[in-house]
Amino acid sequence: MLSQSKISLEKRVDLSESQKKMWRTLIRVGILKKDQIEFIIPGKSFNKKLYFNLRELPEDLRKRTHPGYRFHCQVNYGAEKKEDLYINIDSYELD
Repeated sequence: MLSQSKISLEKRVDLSESQKKMWRTLIRVGILKKDQIEFIIPGKSFNKKLYFNLRELPEDLRKRTHPGYRFHCQVNYGAEKKEDLYINIDSYELD
């Protein structure tokens, strides 16, 4: 989901163009559990938490990651369901 998000997202014919459009979005780090990290997207109220494998993050981002840390990256913010959400972690910007 993270590294090939743009390619995967473009292939989704079941989503409208507004649901596919990637936006620069604030991401907040939630709980860290073993090899997993929780991402929280302000303004999105999905019932499920968004967990990702820490090893998928670029090393400089991984080193800074702690609960409450914030950074920006490209997200298809128009997604209506968690399953349709793509985060392009390769586009991250450290604050």
